[in-house]
This record gives sequence, structure tokens and C-alpha cells, in this order.
Amino acid sequence: MNILFGDKAFLRLRDSLFPAFKEHSLDVAGDGELEQKLPWADVLVIRPMNITKSLLQHGTNLKMVQQWGAGVEGLNIQDCTDLGIYACNIPSRGTGNGEGVAEMAILHMMLLGRRYHRSREKLLEGKVFTPPGTVLWGKKACVIGLGNLGHCLVERLKGLGMTVAGVNRTYRDEFFQWGVDTFHLLTEIEKAVTGCRFVIVALALTPETRHTIGESFFQAMDRDAFFINVARGDIVEREAFDKAIQNQWIAGAGLDVFWNEPPDIADPILHHPLITTTPHVGGVTDASFQGAVDFIVENIKRLSDGREPCSCLNVQDINRRKTL
Repeated sequence: MNILFGDKAFLRLRDSLFPAFKEHSLDVAGDGELEQKLPWADVLVIRPMNITKSLLQHGTNLKMVQQWGAGVEGLNIQDCTDLGIYACNIPSRGTGNGEGVAEMAILHMMLLGRRYHRSREKLLEGKVFTPPGTVLWGKKACVIGLGNLGHCLVERLKGLGMTVAGVNRTYRDEFFQWGVDTFHLLTEIEKAVTGCRFVIVALALTPETRHTIGESFFQAMDRDAFFINVARGDIVEREAFDKAIQNQWIAGAGLDVFWNEPPDIADPILHHPLITTTPHVGGVTDASFQGAVDFIVENIKRLSDGREPCSCLNVQDINRRKTL
């Protein structure tokens, strides 16, 4: 099959990535080349990027768009369905992505709890045994979003001896099998965070979840609680976040995602002593890279064999179209 990688960033991975697809014809679209090269492709592999319907219409042979990662906010699933194109992502759990992002959330929890910025200052002042920190063990955490990433988080937080409150748009019995101690619907989010020392956002960004977290949410958090976002920046209202930090409605925040990426290096959140930041690398690991490669190779094999691809977000709608 003809596999087109939709961004020149994939060229950096050429030596480790391309050998896995040796049974197929490969190409990479550089700047401004995607529209020109798309008619050749059977499969388009994309990083997080905006893909318009007008662009997809140039894919006259296109059968599948495969997202490199879990988030598909730049891809309109309905556009793919209208054109008879499978839209697939990589599931977080079991591929290294969710596992890595969950570890990143815990890293921020530990950095915040142990007052890392202040600890560095004390060390450089020649002082030891200060400041005192907060352990995760015995504390209560709230995980907002119980999808694959949320599942990975719950497992790890329970292993650290934490009590976990889970929040999700819908309820499933299996949440308690994972280790969730108490459950709240997303509509009860402000009730859920009360009494939690750590609050972690693990929601997928959709039109429904955009700006889910606003001023009243932060005011509902305990004053000694820490807020961690490893999902997407736009789930949180920026103005509300700034107020929460400035007014010390919360004790601090850890961010692996931002409202604009990359963020402006002059943005105050990158320099604030109560905020820990990392450059959206929660899912950028050795395990997630290999997991993504293995998953995409298998999905392309399924497609070439005439089978339905896995983790396909519109497979039912595509099948319905075929019967019309």
C-alpha cells in the first residue's frame, strides 16, 4: 500500500520508523506538499494537525487516516465518514502512550508535593532538610476522565497508596474494578474535587469538554490542593486558571499541555514558582514510539487484508454507508 506521512517531522524518525513499513511504498509530505501528494496515498499518517475536508478531497485513493497518537481534535471524523475514509487513532492503554502520560502526571504530582522549585532554592542557599513536602501515600486524588488514560492513572495511583475519586461523562461498573473508590458524573465535577489533594485532568478534548474547567471549579478545590493537566490545554479556561494561581485558590499546578503549543516563552506560567511545566512530552517515550509503530503496522495490514482497522472512530458509520 502507499503510505504517506503527513509532516516533515516524520523525517527525523526515518531510520527507526521506515524499516517497519518495508512491505509498503512510503513518502513524506514536506511543507506545502500534502495536497500535491495526497492523491497517491492509500493511508495518511498524521501527527496532531488540522486536516480539512477540502484537503481530504484530494485523497482520491485514500482509505484510512491514521492519527499518530490518541488525540484527534484536528481531524473532523464526520468529514472522513462523508468521504468513506476510516479515521483511526492509537489507543492510549497498552501502547505505551497512556502509561507514559500517567507517569508524567505522577511526576508533576511529586514535584509539586515535594516543592521542587523551593527545594532547589534551599539547596543553592546551602541548606538541607528543608522544605518539608507532601507525600502521595494516604492522600486523595481526583481523576477527571476515565478513558484509557484515566485507567492507567487509577492503577498507578492505587499502587502508591492513594484514594481515588473518578469523574466521567458516563458510568461503568468496571471503574470500581480498576480501583476507583468514589465516582461522580462530569456534571458533578465541583463536588468531586472537594477534599482531594491532587486533581488530574485526563479528558479527551471535544466540543463538549472544551472549557469544562472554569472559575467555579478552581474555587471548589481545597486551598492546599494541586491541579495537574496532562490532557489538553483548552479543557481549561485560561483566565480562570490564571485567577486560581494569582489568588492562590490552589497550592500549585503541573502542566504538560498548554493553550498554545509551543507556548510563548515569555508566558508567565513558564516562570511561576507554583507551576511545574514540561513540553507536552508525557506520551513521547521509547515505549510509546514502539507501541505506535506496532499498532500502525498492524492496522495497515488489516486494511490491506480487507479487514476493519482497529481503534477506528467511524467504523460503524462507514459500514452503514456501505449498506445504503
